[in-house]
Amino acid sequence: MFKKLEVLNKIQHKNKGIEEVTNFSYSKELINAPVAISEFFEACKNYPIFFAKDKDNNWFASVLLGYKQGENLFIDKKGNWKELHYIPAFVRSYPFILVNKENQKDLVIAIEGEYLSDKEDAKKLFDEEGNNSEFLNSALNFLNQYYADSLSTTQFIKQLEDWELLEEKIATVVNTKGEKFSLNGFFVINEEKLKHLSKKKKDDICAKNAYSLITAHLISLSNLQKLGAIK
Repeated sequence: MFKKLEVLNKIQHKNKGIEEVTNFSYSKELINAPVAISEFFEACKNYPIFFAKDKDNNWFASVLLGYKQGENLFIDKKGNWKELHYIPAFVRSYPFILVNKENQKDLVIAIEGEYLSDKEDAKKLFDEEGNNSEFLNSALNFLNQYYADSLSTTQFIKQLEDWELLEEKIATVVNTKGEKFSLNGFFVINEEKLKHLSKKKKDDICAKNAYSLITAHLISLSNLQKLGAIK
């Protein structure tokens, strides 16, 4: 989704603004998107939710948006997201994102460079004194909340791993032409293992209020075959 990221700087970008993002064309090639546990109850209505590990071996949750490389099934030719379908926070945060600054642990806000603008009607990033504009602070608040939710999501999946509930799965989609597509690297909750957990683990799941999230994930898996019916 991001092609030319620029870390925001109040000196370099003091007089810059942001052009309005009018549709979701930027995500037309996105076949999966990370989601936080705070999104599970809405996301499970429309997409399969899987668990996976990133390049640093950290757990994250993801919704599947397509099965062919570079084809998001929920974006039409005009860049509109499929009506009445939940739009993941990761997608809605565009053109902003939090990134690790080189050789530093702290996260900083970055932006897709093509949306930076000198135009008068662009949404300003900084005021005359170099302070964040209300628009930029609003974006930061959204990103910080999403990041906090993402950390909670990682902890939740680690807990699933500790309870020995996860199994690796190949996601298979059959489209209306009878063509079969397989995607790997995904993990799901094993329902049989869930049924036969010890009382101690079941009590632990209840204590951590995890059953509702587990249920949302399991419900979401029924959306996998629906992907193949989308034209």
